[in-house]
Amino acid sequence: MEFRKGKFIFSLAVIFLLVSVFFFLLWDAAMIPAVEPEPMRRITPAFSMGTEDPAEAKIIFYPKNPAPGDFLIVEAGPVTNEASFELIIDFPGAVSSYYRLGNLLYAVIAISYNTEPETYQLSLQTDPAGTDSPVLEAELIIAEKDFLTSRFSMPASRTAGWTAERLAEDREKVRLARETTEPHPLWLQRFISPLEGRVSSEYGAIRIINENPPRKHSGIDIAAEEGTPIVAPNRGIVRLAEFLLSGGNTVIIDHGIDLSSTYMHLHTIAVEEGQLVERGELIGTVGMTGYATGPHLHWEVNIGQTPVNPEQLMLNELMWIPPAYVKQKITAGQ
Repeated sequence: MEFRKGKFIFSLAVIFLLVSVFFFLLWDAAMIPAVEPEPMRRITPAFSMGTEDPAEAKIIFYPKNPAPGDFLIVEAGPVTNEASFELIIDFPGAVSSYYRLGNLLYAVIAISYNTEPETYQLSLQTDPAGTDSPVLEAELIIAEKDFLTSRFSMPASRTAGWTAERLAEDREKVRLARETTEPHPLWLQRFISPLEGRVSSEYGAIRIINENPPRKHSGIDIAAEEGTPIVAPNRGIVRLAEFLLSGGNTVIIDHGIDLSSTYMHLHTIAVEEGQLVERGELIGTVGMTGYATGPHLHWEVNIGQTPVNPEQLMLNELMWIPPAYVKQKITAGQ
């Protein structure tokens, strides 16, 4: 009898301990903010140019052998606050606005999908107006990449009532939206996909529509049922949210330093221009508005006006660039 009583008391003690631990963890979790910056993942640089002396400038870029349509991450420095500088490329593409953190300089380079695979030059010139400005140069090998070719037709009814003037107005709206950007990264965490579904057309695919001249696809198409939610892949500011003739219901999000993402053919738009959206927040639903024959999302990512492969965002490479809260802490400590 005493044994059973002792066993019963021991069991109650164990249950009490487990319940206490559970409520402690639950209370502790409630104290954690809903969105926590993920730790930066420092990528081993693919190329570093400079001397062993840390006081002398060097340039680091990643990845080492990018392909047409990729973006390239660049870290350069040290660069003094007084110095002016310029990052120069000799291949088709675009250089983002510069992001300075302490004496380091960060930028993202878009390599056009029309770039021929060969060896190019990438250089950093400091104080371009000076007579003895130092120049760091590096060779960049653009690897070969094959793009698929597809051919399909589009009924004339999809473009009924379109005018050249209205199309030009829409293109200008898109250009201005992608040109409007914050001077620092807005992302705090890694990027996620805006939609889970079947990729029906890949980035860079050579498409021939109604016997028109072939054109490369500037994004990826993800097929899904109409009304399927689409979320923001990362934190950003909505620069455009309206109906366009070709793109249909369109949303453009600025993620900072000239990196933007575009979402076309939406059934509904759930955000407004100027709104700050967080990663995973609803921005609209899948539709087939504009120049589309079936429900899907056209997802496009640009550096400035140059489209890059959206799938590269999933590789977590942009976490190499320190987010803005790091800069704020450094500035506050000065």
